[in-house]
Amino acid sequence: MIRAYILTGLLFASNCVLGQAQVEDSNIAVTTPQSSLNSSQPTGCNIRGFVSETLTEASQFGHGLASVPRAAIRPENLKWELPILATTGILIAEVDRPAGNRIQSKSLQQTANLWSNVGLGLELGSSALAYGVGCGTHHPHLRDAGFTALAGMGAAGTVDLVLKLAFDRQFPFSRNSTGKFWGGGRSFPSGHAATSFAFATVVAHRYSRKKWVKWGAYALAAGVSLSRYPAKRHFPSDILMGATIGYVTGIYLARQ
Repeated sequence: MIRAYILTGLLFASNCVLGQAQVEDSNIAVTTPQSSLNSSQPTGCNIRGFVSETLTEASQFGHGLASVPRAAIRPENLKWELPILATTGILIAEVDRPAGNRIQSKSLQQTANLWSNVGLGLELGSSALAYGVGCGTHHPHLRDAGFTALAGMGAAGTVDLVLKLAFDRQFPFSRNSTGKFWGGGRSFPSGHAATSFAFATVVAHRYSRKKWVKWGAYALAAGVSLSRYPAKRHFPSDILMGATIGYVTGIYLARQ
């Protein structure tokens, strides 16, 4: 029962971001100063603009988090919250521990860990590159896609870190690990899964008509996330919850 309450609270926190997105979309008005229209440099393509946009994204995300109680109990959100809650509970109770014990090969763990880190680096690098190239070529859509992907990864990573500290779950690679919560660790949820799916969701939303870009981003995110299991860095439930956090964070920021 305690685990169910924990997971319910976490799912509600993740859900608030998605639920609030529709409200924010209808309230945000976009204004373009006349001076920026006459400037040869796109807005945000300097240190001051980057910092300003980062603070704006952080503020919007904070408003989304503040809507936890209201958004969490909406019927349209419960349709996907409850299945994820049930699946996560089953994974924690029946799957995580035997799955973690099944991985014994050190070479497999090292290879999977390397792949997950390389994949995450590709996501960060491609986002930064898109931002830089968009600024340099005066391509606002590309610049915004890169910036929003970086913002989404940062926001998802921040939420993930807070939850890691709160739940303090044992890593599967820890000696005699049982995956215990509040047992000394930072396993729950997976940060790689959270940041990767935030990246993929932003890219998929901004380039929804380009199927190879959309599904390529999701494939990369899935590869990075799933590789954390054979790397023995996370349990399956950690990965599922991390991916959920990344998805709802990415979809919220992409809609702004």
